[in-house]
Amino acid sequence: MQPQPIVILGGGGFIGSNLARRYVEMGREVIAVDQAFPDFRREALAGAGLAVRDLRVQPQVASVMFPGALVFHLAADMGGVGYFHSEADWPASLNNARITLNVAEAAGRAGVDRLVYASSACACATEPATDWTADDYGYYGNRLLHESDLYWGTPDARYGQEKRNGAHLFTSAPYDARVAILHTVYGPLQEHEGVRMKFPAAVATKALAARETGRLEVWGDGTQTRSYLYVDDAVDRLVALAEADVNPGPIMVGAEGSVSCDEIAHLCLELAGVPDAEVVHVDGPTGVAARDCDLTRWREVFGEPHQTSYRDGFAAFVEWLDSLGEVAP
Repeated sequence: MQPQPIVILGGGGFIGSNLARRYVEMGREVIAVDQAFPDFRREALAGAGLAVRDLRVQPQVASVMFPGALVFHLAADMGGVGYFHSEADWPASLNNARITLNVAEAAGRAGVDRLVYASSACACATEPATDWTADDYGYYGNRLLHESDLYWGTPDARYGQEKRNGAHLFTSAPYDARVAILHTVYGPLQEHEGVRMKFPAAVATKALAARETGRLEVWGDGTQTRSYLYVDDAVDRLVALAEADVNPGPIMVGAEGSVSCDEIAHLCLELAGVPDAEVVHVDGPTGVAARDCDLTRWREVFGEPHQTSYRDGFAAFVEWLDSLGEVAP
């Protein structure tokens, strides 16, 4: 019996291209689907079939759905926190709603074997609840996010609501659809310029530029904390979730032990060889104060996950960015 084909929607993106490379290395047939495939990700996609599609258009989605396929829905119109505080926010929301509805419908009609949907920690409510106890809090005194946080309160941004709606939609699908609640992922092949750049790439590129400028700007006061997951670890967990015999329900996919923006900034400056450069706090959108990750459910289902240290992960990321030779002050 031939192994099922792997269809990666958003396969030209950051996580998608890394996931495609992993499955190609595993000897699987991979079809990466996206509107475009950036040159800097082309090498990672070697060995995968590339299908250019506009997933906002239902017939184009249907054309890449196959009976028995394993589908990863990683496609989204997204960017960093600045992107979702810009005029792009509403059009992006419409795009994401159309894409997810198209995928949900086409997957069911095609009879795919199973589907993995990339939701987000942004989908989880973060406001305090009266029944929280000390055991619910992490290293910084910030509450750890649980899978149950998909079902109460209100996400802090429109993108989070989209990702919550998608999680609910696929959780109730009449086929095997699995939901990964992804925390911030970083590493090689990440978008590293423009408004779609997220904080890990922004701070790493600024650290390299600090070789000339002597400074690195951080939006806000630098105390915001996040759970940052290295991309190889994220791919490990997405594969584990997809290949598991049993659907565990929505599950957290993140790093344990959050760090502040200032800590990441200073680490990246050290890795860039300019540890004495100044970290400067400036006005700008920062998102919520904290998003930390509880991996209790993951351990119950899959055991202890491998987690790349922040130092090792950001060292690999900074080295990759430096190798591009594109960073300008």
